[in-house]
Amino acid sequence: MHNVKHFAQRYVNWVIKLGRVRFSLLGLAVLAVFALLVQGLLSFAFVGRIYWLDVIRSIAFGLISAPFVIYFFTLLVEKLERSRLRLADTNTQLNANIIEINKIQKEVEQKAEFLRSFIDASPDLVFYRSDTGKFLGCNRAMELLTGKREQELLQLSPKDLFSQDAAEYMAQTDREILQTNEGITYEQWLKYPNGKLACFEIRKVPYFDVATQRHCIMGFGRDVTERKRYLDVIEKNSRDKTTLMATISHELRTPLNGIVGLSQILLDGPLTKEQRNYLNTIHISAVGLGHIFSDIIDLEKLDTRRIELLQKETDFTAFLNDIHNIATLMAEGKKLKFHMEYHAALPNWIIIDRTRLSQILWNLINNAVKFTAEGEIRLQIERPEPHTLRFILKDTGIGIPQNELIKIFAMYYQVKGGHANTAMGSGIGLSISKRIAKLMGGDLIAESELGKGSTFTLTIQAKEIATPLTAITPKVNLNLHILLVEDIEVNIIVAKNILEKQGYRVDIAMSGKEALQLFEQNDYDLVLLDIQLPDMTGFDIAQHLRQKYESGEYDHLPPLIALTANVMQNKRDYQQQGMDDVLRKPLSMESLNQCLVTYFGETIEPTSHQAKTDNALKHTLAEHFDYDMLKELAEMLGIPFLRNNLTLFKAHMPMYLAELQHQYALYQHDTSMKNTVISAAHKIKGAAASVGLKRIQQIAQQAQNDSHPHWESQIGIWIQQIHTHWQRDVEQLDDYLVQNNAF
Repeated sequence: MHNVKHFAQRYVNWVIKLGRVRFSLLGLAVLAVFALLVQGLLSFAFVGRIYWLDVIRSIAFGLISAPFVIYFFTLLVEKLERSRLRLADTNTQLNANIIEINKIQKEVEQKAEFLRSFIDASPDLVFYRSDTGKFLGCNRAMELLTGKREQELLQLSPKDLFSQDAAEYMAQTDREILQTNEGITYEQWLKYPNGKLACFEIRKVPYFDVATQRHCIMGFGRDVTERKRYLDVIEKNSRDKTTLMATISHELRTPLNGIVGLSQILLDGPLTKEQRNYLNTIHISAVGLGHIFSDIIDLEKLDTRRIELLQKETDFTAFLNDIHNIATLMAEGKKLKFHMEYHAALPNWIIIDRTRLSQILWNLINNAVKFTAEGEIRLQIERPEPHTLRFILKDTGIGIPQNELIKIFAMYYQVKGGHANTAMGSGIGLSISKRIAKLMGGDLIAESELGKGSTFTLTIQAKEIATPLTAITPKVNLNLHILLVEDIEVNIIVAKNILEKQGYRVDIAMSGKEALQLFEQNDYDLVLLDIQLPDMTGFDIAQHLRQKYESGEYDHLPPLIALTANVMQNKRDYQQQGMDDVLRKPLSMESLNQCLVTYFGETIEPTSHQAKTDNALKHTLAEHFDYDMLKELAEMLGIPFLRNNLTLFKAHMPMYLAELQHQYALYQHDTSMKNTVISAAHKIKGAAASVGLKRIQQIAQQAQNDSHPHWESQIGIWIQQIHTHWQRDVEQLDDYLVQNNAF
């Protein structure tokens, strides 16, 4: 059998090697020879002789049909052989593929096992749940948290494992993820089986399970308990630090403000030249200490990112005059000359934080005086653009080496000065000044050459305004009766002197109890309240008076103005604790007059130019606000009522807008939710109308009107318009109420 297969294979190989035609011819020749031999032998064996004619006739007949048979046989053999070869190749490739698949399968299993081991080794929670809230899988950390193996967790939900509150919050966030198809991150306290509480930062994202054809949720949780506790400690330390700085602010500024105030009172009186020089030195030193202390306070505010600008109308001409006077006195102390040059087109009034600008310039002038032994200091003021001011301060001092020039704005860096090359200054003034300059929309840069002096260029943004109402001198004398609540003698002397010079009657109370007694015995037009008193705080007094007024025990409540040396808190902080406004110590005529105009502005008649300005402002306001409604409410209930309403609206509006956007997102997936969008828009419309925000009210009115022909195509645009404009409108209206305090 083996030989047969061998010869058959050789036969097939010859067929393939020679081809169908040549092998057919060869076969025909072999067949003819074979037939001739066989025919001859058979004829000779049976007849005894060979009849060649018969032999040739038989062979010819066979050869006529044999080529076709041989050819088709050869063709069949060839095709069968080629099919066999292809099949052999296919089997070979299939075997190779099977080996490769087995190899890949082993690698996948190995990687899956490694990934599972990696996930189980992770200290973070890893879990995934179905859209019904059932667990589909988890890692080892999740097993430890729940006290159950993964197989036990399958088909359980959070309500089977955690407290009711925790489970409800998990279910709520799951629903939010499935509805919005967006991930969410939140923190949640969870309890281990042993009772240990841990805070987890949980991140959950949606994903689609192709195998089960359903939406699922994948979650990750990191234990942030230690970080949380650490942050709590940091927050407590920050609060303690703020409290300490506030205490220092009050305790140090109180005597310092007394020095500034009393020296200013004495400078206004008759003095000899020597006395005036001494008092000028005392006054400048006290002001300088105040600026240094402001730098220290700003350090704390920069750390907590609470440094703010108090933008208000400023008489720029008067401001420059003050800078010139104090710089001249500082320069004269070292026998230097101070020159001020300014452009003729400088504005008269600008909107700026006067205190902050003064702080920067004082730092620059102080450094110039400090590092200049002889020569001059020159301050140039330019206006390169309509809303830009540039202050260029040049000195002829020792200069700064180029390798140190890039360091001078770094915190705590101290420039070397003098022959001893000793460090001079606290190292915080320039750094604070540069940061404030950036807050004011500008920058502070320096150029210097050793031995040839330095040039500091301060650029700020300052909008020019017309002469404001607060700058107009009242035509009617304000005959005010003022209650001053203060427990420090030097502050009483300064404040009382300033107030009585204006013709006001002043009663003094040195404790909270005395203040309440005087308030009930007299009618006051204004109450100035110190914050820290022996028996209670100024806030306690303000809240007590407000409660009595709101309950109807008092028929009238005058403006309650905080008078404080604490620069840690802003005006809004005081308003939230019962005050109407705040004045900083030492009491200045400018801030006092602005405050009085704010609360007693009806006695002041504006100039015709100012009236035109107010009319133009009214026209602008009427485009975005319900001016008539606001005016009526202001006359009936007062500006504080309007501002309180506006504050309440500002606090609630983010929630209203978030609800509107959420309902709109649901509507985009399900148009049956249209009514919920309309309801949310209606809520915003009513809230905006109650505070006079006409533009927001009108947009919300369109959003709630589903009969609008283009509601479906425009609702998204209207929601975006509300989101874009509402904060700007609130701030503009609040600024107007603060600055004008009347309609």
